[in-house]
Amino acid sequence: MSSNEDDLNLLLSLQDKVPETPPASPSPLDFDGDDDVVPRRERPDMSVFKDAVQDCLLDQPPNPNPNPNPKPKPYNKSLGDDPQLDKFSGLRIRDQCLTPAELRESVQDIRFVRLPVIKNLVNGDNFSGNWVTVGVLTGKGIQKTSSNGKSFCIWKIGCLDENTVPIFLFGNAYQRNSQEQAGTVFAFFNCGVRKDAKGNGFSLSIYSPNQIVKMGTSVDYGVCKAKRADGMACTMAINKVLCNCVSEPNHHICNLEKE
Repeated sequence: MSSNEDDLNLLLSLQDKVPETPPASPSPLDFDGDDDVVPRRERPDMSVFKDAVQDCLLDQPPNPNPNPNPKPKPYNKSLGDDPQLDKFSGLRIRDQCLTPAELRESVQDIRFVRLPVIKNLVNGDNFSGNWVTVGVLTGKGIQKTSSNGKSFCIWKIGCLDENTVPIFLFGNAYQRNSQEQAGTVFAFFNCGVRKDAKGNGFSLSIYSPNQIVKMGTSVDYGVCKAKRADGMACTMAINKVLCNCVSEPNHHICNLEKE
């Protein structure tokens, strides 16, 4: 049995080193026509074949880059395994104010709409019923007073993709959240949606403190460190992981690295 294995290993090791040759024509069987029993053929002798190909085995070039101790491939942790990842918004959140179970309960039976998608729904009547969106606070305007004497403020929220959406906070909704800092992540429930008179933009409005829930702090929030064309420091909110901002003499560049 070991002889058969040696012969097989020899053939497999040759690969394409030995050119193929057509098989020899079978010799006519020598048996009587009246005899139905075919005589068994003798086992072929492989010794001649071994001698013929021995030189080919010796001429095989060595491996130019031997690696006796190959390193195992690094394990790429899936985003789904990141405990800081919010599966609804795709944002990574630290110092979470809600556990995943509490968050699921808060948005149960509520339609979730990502910020970039709202723009596509503004033209239609698609905001009936309960819905929620999530965004990172990237900028805060100064406190203002409306025509009826109530305080309000305009925030900017986004998903750290260089696009921001203005959101108006009125009354107690603003008073209870006036001290929040940029980089905080909020869930906004049943916002008022208003399409811009010009362009394709839109704005959101919050009137009750029950419409806004703090979720935590964005892990990837940052501020661009480059300078604008006018020489002033850039204040654009960025994703620290994906954005590499640089400044050049005549313009400002923010290169988003694609995964």
